[in-house]
Amino acid sequence: MDPADLQITGRLCLAGLLGGLVGLEREVHSQPAGLRTHMIVALGSCLIMLVSIQMGALNPGRGDPARIAAQVVAGVGFLGAGAIMRSGLSVRGLTTAACLWTVAAIGLSVGCGYWLAALVTTGLTLLALTVFQKVERRFSKGKSFRRFIVQAKDSATLVAQLETILRQQNIGIQELDLQRDLVEKKLQVSITAICPEQVDMDKLSRAFSALPEVEKVDID
Repeated sequence: MDPADLQITGRLCLAGLLGGLVGLEREVHSQPAGLRTHMIVALGSCLIMLVSIQMGALNPGRGDPARIAAQVVAGVGFLGAGAIMRSGLSVRGLTTAACLWTVAAIGLSVGCGYWLAALVTTGLTLLALTVFQKVERRFSKGKSFRRFIVQAKDSATLVAQLETILRQQNIGIQELDLQRDLVEKKLQVSITAICPEQVDMDKLSRAFSALPEVEKVDID
């Protein structure tokens, strides 16, 4: 294997390793896109960058080989959107989608030989995912995560009414999933929220149940 082949192999291995490190963190937190997905995205984007460089070397002055690599930025957006949409209308998966986009950039960076930037980006990404997660939890100290599942008749205004009740209790909504049964004309709203310790859950449940469309309320 000549030095050029060794360099290409080294870049692909490094891209897979760095992408895998970010993916491993996502895997630990049971996200839909984990170690394998992040590793493959990094490897694929690295290979695309290597192909772009090779095409530029084989056809100097003809076209813009960077256009191939540029498509990764747009293309990986569809993969990230799938991670977000996995939970219906919930914002769950947004961090994973951002990780996929960043891992693609890391792969491109390694592919063009910009190793230092790739290493620093990987380190900062892991820092944001681990250390700053603890910072977020510290700011939310004294509050608890609760899940509300409301089953009701189909209504265009139900979600807005539920959100109003939660805001009145100073409860912040983290995630909101909406499932609609068009045949039975039923609606299920699942809300994950940050609740202050002093919130009376029984009172909150009664407020939900008082809405004419609501049939059942469960609080975890």
